[in-house]
This record gives sequence, structure tokens and C-alpha cells, in this order.
Amino acid sequence: MARAIFQTNGELGAWLEQGEVNIVDPPSSLWDYDPDAFNADGIESHPLREVTDFIATHIAALPIKLYRRLPDGSRERVRGHPLADLLHDPTGNPAIPAYAFWLSLIMDGLLADRFLALPITKQDGTVHLKRIPPRRWSVVHDDFDEITGIRLQVQGHTEKLKIHETSMLLSVGYAFTGAGGMPKRKRLKAILDEYKASIEFRKAVNERGLQAPLVIERDRPWPSETSADRFRASMRAFVHGGAAAGGGMVLEDGMKATQLDAFKPIDVADLDARDKVKVDVANAYGIPPELVGIREGNFSNLAAFKQMLYGTYLDPYITSFEQALNMCLLPMMASYHKALYIEVDRDGQLRGDPVQQYSALSTATGRPFLTTNEARELLNRPNLPEGDGLVTPLNVLIGGQTSPQDGQTESRGTPTDEPPDIQDDDERSTP
Repeated sequence: MARAIFQTNGELGAWLEQGEVNIVDPPSSLWDYDPDAFNADGIESHPLREVTDFIATHIAALPIKLYRRLPDGSRERVRGHPLADLLHDPTGNPAIPAYAFWLSLIMDGLLADRFLALPITKQDGTVHLKRIPPRRWSVVHDDFDEITGIRLQVQGHTEKLKIHETSMLLSVGYAFTGAGGMPKRKRLKAILDEYKASIEFRKAVNERGLQAPLVIERDRPWPSETSADRFRASMRAFVHGGAAAGGGMVLEDGMKATQLDAFKPIDVADLDARDKVKVDVANAYGIPPELVGIREGNFSNLAAFKQMLYGTYLDPYITSFEQALNMCLLPMMASYHKALYIEVDRDGQLRGDPVQQYSALSTATGRPFLTTNEARELLNRPNLPEGDGLVTPLNVLIGGQTSPQDGQTESRGTPTDEPPDIQDDDERSTP
């Protein structure tokens, strides 16, 4: 009976802990049960999904690359490594591309404040990841809220996995009580409920409210019941989309149409209130409403928009995701080396258009920086046998000009320290 009480009242554990009530050997479900992970209240709310989809889609679209640090301090891109293959195809399921998999994990983190993926080794020896929905697992922690493992609920039974003995891709946010994280939608529940009530009210008004706030008055009785029925039938056709819908209304003698100061759906003041709810949700996730399109923004150019988005506001989410990948995926591989590291390539989004980018790089290096084959790869053209070398034009002197765009060429003669011999006018005039 005690277990049923704990499962139906998820706040009991928090209340007992805050009230300093000591329980000898409490059931684990008393502290770990999270009712928010087992229901979808607020998840489909338009403001919440608008903001979280914006964050998740922009991060999931960034390439995830594997690099190796070299002894001289430089780095090189690693391809063909099992970990690089895992990043390129994390599930091994052709129905779930890499973008969809990373998007699901990031959305779990945004909506449930935690995500989990477990490695699965297939018969050919390749390692892939299996996403575990938040409703299927909970965290196991010690008295100091440090995570020691997870409790996995599958096929009617519970399995415990220790975090230091089992490989897993795990990330959990912050919670004041417990260690399972606290979804932001839990803090936003009141305003999301208000938003839902506003939508339902507006829908009810549109369905059952007075559509045409007009009253037709007649100052004399109908000459016959047939005339009254004929007018009523014509009004039904006019209101319900008949042939005269949208046209002018023809009234009989003695009739006049009076407009009522009734409710009009377009005049509902909750339109502004709904925008304020969206602003609150965007602020809760640290995203300016202007970036999501909730409020009108003024961006001078696309480069400034991208710099603000990827360099400031998405940076905490990208950094957290990168750290989880490096701490969890690297030790998972048998060929792990400390020089390897994973990086989310946000530079691709921060770069300007190719014309500005290539001009700046050429000016900075003072010479061409792409080989012929590298340039042909950008156009999906085949490589040339002689295209691997870096070609330097004859009018470009290494160290002699600031950039290849400089049209002037300096003299190749040997400079002298002595100034030229300049004669005055009298000397030049002497034969």
C-alpha cells in the first residue's frame, strides 16, 4: 500500500525532505519518482515547442566532428575512426538519421532536463546508441544528490545500472531537491495553463459566439407567413455561404439593420497576453524573443544575427552537449586516446558568405590558401593529378605584398642604402 501512495503523490518525498522528517530505509521511489516524466502536460504547448524546437533544430544541424591534438599544438580532423563513424551514424537505423537522433536527445534535455543513450554492440562489432525516453528511466543518487547510476524500466521489470561500471551517454540538469533535474516547463506550468485556457476560450467564442453582430428590425408586421419564411431562408443562405455571401444585404420595406456592440473575435485582448506568455517562455530558456520571431527585431545583417545566436545565446547549450559527448563517448571506445576530442562545429554557421570569407583569408595569409583540388571539391568536381600543390602567382612575393589582391609588384632589384644622386638645375644645365 505504501508504494501506491508514493506513486500517486510525487510531491510527498519533497515535502518530507523539506520538513526534515526522517524515514528509516525509505523506498527508493519515495525520492526518485518524477511525475513530470510520465505525463506530457505542457509539452505540446505552442510557446514551449516554439522555443525548444528553435534551440534543438539549430544545435542538431551543426556538424559534430572528431579531432586529434598533434604534438606541435595543431590539430587534424579524424575520419575512419570508430568514434567518427558513431558520430556520423549514431543509431545504425536507416530510419533515424544523425540529425533526428541528436535532435531527440537535445529535446529530451530541454523538456525533461535530462537525456540518456545506451551503447549497443551489433553482431559486426560496431557500436551504436539507443535513446532511452525520459519516462523509462530515473537517476540513482547518494545522500549528497550525486548521481551513482540509473534505474531502467523495461519490459515490466526494473534494472539498475551503475554509472562507473556501465558506458552511457548521460546528462542531467539541476534540481534543488533530488538529482533528476527540474524541467523548465514545471516552472512555466502556471502561465502555460493560462495560455491553454485562453486558447480554449477563444475557440469557444469563435464556435458559439455571434458571428455577425447585426439585428434586423421591422416596423410593420409581415404581410404573410410565406414572406417571413422566404426572408429567413435568404438570410440563412447569406450567412452560411450561399451565392450572395460577401455581397450586400437587400432588405424589404420597413426593415433596417442595426449593429450591436457585441463581442468580436478580432477584438480579444488575449492576443497581447499570449505574446507575453511566449516572451516569458523564451526568457526562461535564455533566448531573446526577437531571435525566435516573437517580437520584432532589427538585425543589420545575417552575420550579426548568427554571431549573436551561436556565439552568445546557444553557447551554454552547445557547451553542455559537447562536454557530455566528450566525457561519455570517448571512454566508450576501445581505441580511445587522450589526444582525441569531439567538437560541435559552430564555426560553419558563424562564417560570412564565401566571397567575404575567402577575401579575408587571402588577405591574412598574403597568398592563396586553397589548392586546386580543394577548390574543385567545393564544386563537386573530380581532383586533378597536379592539383595538390599550392599555386602562388608570379605577381605575389612572399613578404613583399600585403595580399594577392594588391595589383602592384615591387622591384626585384637589390635595394641600396645610399640615396640616389640628385643634381640641381644648374648642374643639369652644364654641358
